Parts: sequence; C-alpha cells; structure tokens
Amino acid sequence: MLSFVVSALVCAALGFAGGLLLRPMADRMFHRRPSLRSYRRELTGPRPGLAFYVIPPGLGDTDEIVAELTAGRRPRLCLIGRLCGPLPYDRVAVPEKALLRGALWVAPGLLMFDPRGDAEMSVLEAPYGVETSEPMLTEAGDPVLTLDLGDGVLVFEPAPDTDLEHAWSRIRSVLEDDQPSA
Repeated sequence: MLSFVVSALVCAALGFAGGLLLRPMADRMFHRRPSLRSYRRELTGPRPGLAFYVIPPGLGDTDEIVAELTAGRRPRLCLIGRLCGPLPYDRVAVPEKALLRGALWVAPGLLMFDPRGDAEMSVLEAPYGVETSEPMLTEAGDPVLTLDLGDGVLVFEPAPDTDLEHAWSRIRSVLEDDQPSA
C-alpha cells in the first residue's frame, strides 16, 4: 500500500514537472499569430529583393518578431532617431508629426524600426543594400536620410548628436556586410 502511494506521488510530481516544461510549447501552438510574411510587401526599388513590412502593435513580443525576421542574423547597430515612410517622391518636406521616435536596428540585409509606445514596427528587407536619394528636409529644415524604395522613400533622422553622413556610413556597412557574424 505504501509503495502504491509513493508511486502515485512520484507520477504526480513527474506529470506536474512535465506540464511546466511543455506549457510554453503548448501556448505557442494554440496562440498562433499570423505569419509575418502576410505583412510583407514586395518593392520595385533600384536594387532587387526589397520588401517592406508594417507589423501592427500587439502582434507579439518584439524580441520574437525580430528573431523570426532576422533568422539568426543578429542586429549589429542601433541608432536612436525618428523614422517616417514610405512617403511619395513628390513630397516637399517631411511632416514633423509623421516622424516617430524609436530605435533603428540594423542587421545584414535588414533594417528594423522599433518605435516607442504602441505604434507599428517597420521592417525593410534589403538583401543587396539600399540606394539613397537626395536628402529630404523636415518642416524645420533639417536634412534626413532618404532611402529609395522604388515606389516611395523611407526617411530616418538620427538623434541630434549623430552626423547624417556618419550614420549612413555605419548603416550601409552593416546592411551590406555579407559575412556571417561569429
């Protein structure tokens, strides 16, 4: 009788521990979010392979989204600043209210903008790099980095303590680096 009670307790403890270990996997299986590919839009830019994603807030944990999009390519550069786009080519100035504050993460072939607060995450997939256009100006007259997407432009204004040319040089060196990081 005692061995039966001990066996039952051991089985219950193992079942409880197994449940704790398997719960995260079960949660992921039953709480599936839509594929990020459904948010992907192909672009006809000056370089092949350009794609743009606008990922709505609340879709999931930012770290999981970044891990899925980067597929093992760790972001190697983070610049704080403001982003806006895509905007049409004929735009004279970038509206101040359209520029969102946040962090621009750069990995080889990928730019990800993670805004502060509850806003959409923007991702530019650029396996062969991106072309820049003549810098657009904000309504205040400040130049912003202008990336050519083919059907519009994406603009990034680095923090005031970062030079625009230096920021672009750093972004381009990481974006076009095809050597896998160790």
